[in-house]
Amino acid sequence: MVNHNLPSRKPHDWVPPVPAFSARISEPVTIAYYAIQVGKNSADLDAFRAWTRGLTEGAAAPEWRDCAEYTDENGLHTWMSIFYWRAEPDTYRDWTARPDYRAFWNDRARLEGDSGYFREVLHVPNERIETLYSHTDMDTGVGGNTGEHEGPIQAHNYWGSMRDRLPLSGTDELEPPELITAAGDPTRHQTRGARVSHAGVANLATIRSGHLYGDVTGRELEVFEGEIMPSLHEGMAYLHDNPVETGCYVVRDMTETDGDGVPRKRGFATAHFDSLTRLEDWAESHPTHLRIFGRFIELATELKGDIKLKLWHEVTVVPAEMQEFEYLNCHPGTGMLPYVAELSPVA
Repeated sequence: MVNHNLPSRKPHDWVPPVPAFSARISEPVTIAYYAIQVGKNSADLDAFRAWTRGLTEGAAAPEWRDCAEYTDENGLHTWMSIFYWRAEPDTYRDWTARPDYRAFWNDRARLEGDSGYFREVLHVPNERIETLYSHTDMDTGVGGNTGEHEGPIQAHNYWGSMRDRLPLSGTDELEPPELITAAGDPTRHQTRGARVSHAGVANLATIRSGHLYGDVTGRELEVFEGEIMPSLHEGMAYLHDNPVETGCYVVRDMTETDGDGVPRKRGFATAHFDSLTRLEDWAESHPTHLRIFGRFIELATELKGDIKLKLWHEVTVVPAEMQEFEYLNCHPGTGMLPYVAELSPVA
């Protein structure tokens, strides 16, 4: 039994205003973001989609895949497959050893032409991940491939509940040895034509927070599109523009698609923070997030709990040695590249 010697922030006799659930996770999880930055060659995008689709079957295949798109800070269309395994990291390594994986990812052609490619992989011990779902029938994220949920749970809807849901937080403050003290420099390195790795960041806090609105209509849709979404986009822009103040290395405001790139009525933001504390500080204090949080509770009260909007998130806090970042022919402002102090190409 874990000795919970660090205090919870849950108020005494707390009763959440709306129900929520957590995915039941009893094994390690690997979350692997694979993306293409498309230049002028749409054939590259077709090939990448076909490659990622093929990797969802066969030996060591992932249990779940989500797809999404966004336009990055350089105006490049980026399309991503996000793979999930509930298994030890060796399963992911077996997957990357497959001939069909290696033939594409290790091909010299990935370093040529207009398109860039990257992977950001988190190997997460189960005590370092927490999830929150407003409904139990949400086919997305780490909880999307299972009907096993806990709840309704008490540990939500108060500041500090995110940390309380992390099993390790009872005995570990999950703090990193250092924080972002200067904005990353996207002009420091020439990364086109190179295959570059990043060593990882101690206790990197990563959030993927999403919404599904395919069933939303009427007043609820009006508030979602007119109030909640503008605040969300404003908040993501603030994180992007203020890394030193917020501790956010990179944030991506994304629309989910199917495997062929057709947009769906769902989206999410994903972001890497230098610490869980700074993620918490932003959530608790920034006006954009407070507007989203407060307006959703007001809307739930107004509609007497009959909410069709589905919200969810997953948060991980991962040791540096359990992260894998690799960028192939990417523009130098991609992902963690602006924070690479010294360029160490791996090929």
